[in-house]
Amino acid sequence: MKRGLLVAFEGLDGSGKSTQLARQAARLRAAGLDVVATREPTQGEHGRRIREMAAAGERAAPEAELVLFLADRREHVAGLIAPALARGALVL
Repeated sequence: MKRGLLVAFEGLDGSGKSTQLARQAARLRAAGLDVVATREPTQGEHGRRIREMAAAGERAAPEAELVLFLADRREHVAGLIAPALARGALVL
């Protein structure tokens, strides 16, 4: 049974997470690894709503925002992360 690996890039906004993720993904792919590069919030229904709210400066109750983030994470794991890990991919 293959087992993948999940690596999370953490840091403040503007700290270079996207840049470093892209560089690492390119290097690992060049080495022949199966790499899935992704981010949250996603481009799914809930993630788009989170991004729209942030871009508009729209405030939501903390509980409502939490519900959106949890729904986005649930869809992300079920639809992309878990299947990639099951096939043995490296998820960044």
